[in-house]
Amino acid sequence: MNISTTKKELHQAFSKLSKTTQIKSQNPLVNYTYISSSPAGVVLHSTDMEVGVKTNINASVNSDGECLFPTSEMNDIINVLEEGRVDIEVSGPHINIKSEKGVSFDISTVPFQEYPEIPENKHDNLFCIETSNLKEIISSLLYAINSEPTKPALNGACFNFLESSVDFVATDGHRLVKISRQNTTNINGSFIIPKKFLSILGTFLEGQSETNLVLSGNYIFTNNNNDVFYSKIIDEKYPNYNAVIPEENPLTLTANKSEMLNNIRAALIATNKNTNQISLHLTEGKVHFKSVNQPESKTVHAPLKSAKYSGEDISIGFNATYLKEAVSKYPNEEILFTFKDSLSATLFLPNVNDQKTIILLMPVRINE
Repeated sequence: MNISTTKKELHQAFSKLSKTTQIKSQNPLVNYTYISSSPAGVVLHSTDMEVGVKTNINASVNSDGECLFPTSEMNDIINVLEEGRVDIEVSGPHINIKSEKGVSFDISTVPFQEYPEIPENKHDNLFCIETSNLKEIISSLLYAINSEPTKPALNGACFNFLESSVDFVATDGHRLVKISRQNTTNINGSFIIPKKFLSILGTFLEGQSETNLVLSGNYIFTNNNNDVFYSKIIDEKYPNYNAVIPEENPLTLTANKSEMLNNIRAALIATNKNTNQISLHLTEGKVHFKSVNQPESKTVHAPLKSAKYSGEDISIGFNATYLKEAVSKYPNEEILFTFKDSLSATLFLPNVNDQKTIILLMPVRINE
């Protein structure tokens, strides 16, 4: 293989491809990027066996071929290359990379025959959505996705296509986010999309006003011009999320988002690092956050002046980090917070156009 391209082309390509690289893996091939040249152009493909990226670069093809680039080493080389033309020649187990000013690198490669192929996209199910809306949904879900490998079904967000609606759901067992929108597709079924794919997706979609997600077999695909980004779908059964959402929470609190967030941050200063607990105390006409750290003799009392509450006296304990994240992601400035008692699931109920959003938090026992 012998091609000529530019540093800019290589830099743009590897900035996308390196997102799938895993340094530690049982399969060493995930640390390599596949490249092929032919009269049709130059194609690069990188995968960690779960997510993958395929991209094309503009290059002059002097001779056809294929090989594997060590991804991390190629990134290092690209970073020190001068701007301008770059010639790449592969001969046997060696790759020569030469800049326009004569700087030359000789690196080794490995056989490419065992490199995984890009999965076939049969275009089975097409889901179209405005990119800005998709980014907002993903941002609302990511923090609630479980990270523990012992619960693989929760390691992604559930896209559940029902007859009239689509539910986008994430939970780690302590909190849950559910966003429901009208289903304008013919898709029916539940798909668990891995967190890594969703985390990268936003940057991959830059410049697109609309996003097409294709659910095909065990994979999800999306395109951005000549680039393809794909991921395996998690082959697990998602739990019945509706079963944990209370049908009725009779007690209601309204408060200003900015004030609530600032008071949570204030309470965090005195939280015990072992429990990470703060408490919300409500009496009619008076609401405040409190945190106590007895070993360090710290206490914070933070009143919510904007709060409106009428009902029985009640105190609810929360994981402070979980509560802060839920409030941070709340899309309205006025927060609507509902609950039943100190130990039942609490709900944040934002008012968002064209969708219904529910944010659920499980309280913790107060230990002050």
